[in-house]
Formats: sequence, C-alpha cells, structure tokens
Amino acid sequence: YYAAVSYKWGGMISAMLAAMMISVADRFILGASGPEFARAAAYSVPLLLWGAVQYPSWVGDNVQRGANRPWIIVLLVGMEQTIRIVLALLLVERFQINALIFAYFVGIFIKNIVSYFVNDRLCFKQSFYFWQSLGAPILAGAAHYLVLRLVSGWIWHGDQITSIIIFFIAILPSYPLYAFFYGVFGGWDDVSLEEVKRAVKLSSFMRPLAWLFWAASDLGARISPLHNRFPIAILAAAEIEAQSLTAERVEL
Repeated sequence: YYAAVSYKWGGMISAMLAAMMISVADRFILGASGPEFARAAAYSVPLLLWGAVQYPSWVGDNVQRGANRPWIIVLLVGMEQTIRIVLALLLVERFQINALIFAYFVGIFIKNIVSYFVNDRLCFKQSFYFWQSLGAPILAGAAHYLVLRLVSGWIWHGDQITSIIIFFIAILPSYPLYAFFYGVFGGWDDVSLEEVKRAVKLSSFMRPLAWLFWAASDLGARISPLHNRFPIAILAAAEIEAQSLTAERVEL
C-alpha cells in the first residue's frame, strides 16, 4: 500500500511541478536573461518533462531499499547509465544535444519499467493504480498548464519584472488550481482524500497551505463524475496487515 500510494503522490506532484514550470519557464528565461538564451528556453521543456517522468524510478529505488535489496539499485542504475552512454555514442555526432536528451529519456523509461517488474518479482507484490498515478495527473497537469499559459501570456511583457511575477504565480498561488483539477479528473477516492485531511491536522506552520490543497482537492472531488471510480483497492488488506503487526508488538 505504501508503494502504491508513493506512485500516486509521485505522479501527482511530478505532473503539478511540470505543469507549473513548463507553462512559464521559456518566458521566464527569456525575460530574465535575454534573447541570447533562446536555446535554453527551448530546451527547458523536454528537460522538465524528463524530470517529471522520474518518479517511478525513485519509488522503485525506495522499494528496493525497504525490501533490503540495495544491490538491485546498483544493477538498475548501471543499466540505465549504460543505455544512455551507448545511445549518446551512437547518436550524438548526428543529433548533438538532442541525442543526449533522447538518451536520457530512453534510459529512465526503461529503468522505470524494468524496476517495477523486478520489484514485483524479487521484493514484494507491486500495485500501480494507473488513473490515480498517471491518468488523472496528466489530465490535471494539462488543464493547469493551459490556464497558467493563458494567464502568464496576459501578464508577461518580456521584461524582468513580469517574468518574476509569472514565475511566482506559477510556483505558489496556482497550486490549489492543480489540486482542484486533480479532484475533478477523479484522482481521489474517499479514503485517500480523508488521509489528506488527517495529514493537514499533523502539519505545523505549513498547515494553511496544506489545508488549501485539501480544500481545493475536496471541491474538485465533490463535483467530479469520476470520483470514487478508481479507488486504491488494496487498502483493506493493508489495514489488516497493520493491525496484525501492531498486535505482535512487544513492550520493552
């Protein structure tokens, strides 16, 4: 269950950050640094997408650590880097920096897939809930991107001040909008949304921001026709296991 929820939150947060940054990155770079950085602005999009698709790899690494199989991490990282090096050697002369970007994408995609099935076989049974971990994040991220792109286009005038303003809007005030879209597209079920509500009560000085994230998510879930259509079904078994482990606890 922990692994399944890690995939869910990894997909959700990665898509949110990608939507935030891609919507303003090129304009921010050009406005803050000047037109001579046009190539950097263009390459920001694929590099940000590359960062967004890394979360299955991170979850896989932690599964291997938690299952006391750290040697798997060494093997899979070695595989990933070998793929990158080979593709770079084969393609970089012809495609230059685009070959490096392609090599990084292929390497991380293969590691994501291989890691999942290796963990399922050698660590413990894996559960990846597509809609909560990939489908809803992609749709929410796309909607979030479109809104931010439109708003930042109204504000941005190619200068440093408006570049800073759109960057600030993207990274802080806009995050409840993504949470709302994630709820609208059915990313939550009743149980996982209740977990977020309980987590808000555990937060300290960040509680107002955490509450805003939950409130926006809850609002989106309330009006969503997809709410509760894609629950994390293994929760009941996980709770039984947790109760069993708690009952076996020994007081020292």
